[in-house]
Amino acid sequence: MIDVYYPYFEREAAWEELRYSLRSIEKHFQFEFRVVIVGDLPGWINPDSVLHIPHERCEGMQENTLYDAITKQLLFNAHFETSLHFIRMYDDIYILRDVDLGEVGQFKAMYGYDQVPTRKGTWWDQLYHTLEVLREKGYPGWNTETHLPELFNKEKMQWIINIYSALENRLLTSSLYFNTFFPSARPVLFSKDFAVQCYDNIDGPFYFSSEGDLIERFNGKTYLNHNNAGLNDNLKSFIRTRFLNKSRFEL
Repeated sequence: MIDVYYPYFEREAAWEELRYSLRSIEKHFQFEFRVVIVGDLPGWINPDSVLHIPHERCEGMQENTLYDAITKQLLFNAHFETSLHFIRMYDDIYILRDVDLGEVGQFKAMYGYDQVPTRKGTWWDQLYHTLEVLREKGYPGWNTETHLPELFNKEKMQWIINIYSALENRLLTSSLYFNTFFPSARPVLFSKDFAVQCYDNIDGPFYFSSEGDLIERFNGKTYLNHNNAGLNDNLKSFIRTRFLNKSRFEL
């Protein structure tokens, strides 16, 4: 049995993302799993169906989103009931077709170090810093922050957080993990052929617009994720229709 770990902060939810993400993994994960939620537990969740590890968000702290993410990860790692290997999900990720554990666990990356674009913002600063740290140590510097399901070993994840002081330095744990443990591996690069990202409701090299006939546009894709700007009524309707049946995680 493998754990599917969701870090969750209810006040950041724009909609019912977690409900439909859970429905999607129940429908399409072709292996036995348990759900672990670290953070808030919504009132509609059946508490007997998940392992809940409470955590209160650290408010008023600079770069608190990444700080919060790593502190939740540390709680998951330290809990005696959590599985050694785990899948990290987020509430705004949905599985669109049947997948086995091997496919979920593929080493995936957005692009290599030389293709990282120049952007402004806290998250981008954290990405640049993370990849520079890796490059200084001789690692390739793949950006693996795909916002897709990822398979980890919690003991190795704990080692990564400790050895890089990831919490104190605000470093991104996925890129640290995969570059360090798989320095010679060639990742599966992100492609719109298998993953849908609805960010800011625009079409681009990595993004799909949330407008139009989404059934046709998303046909044959494996993963869907979005940000709040991409989550319009049309996308909500697609997600609701795709995952009509209540999951075992709902009261």
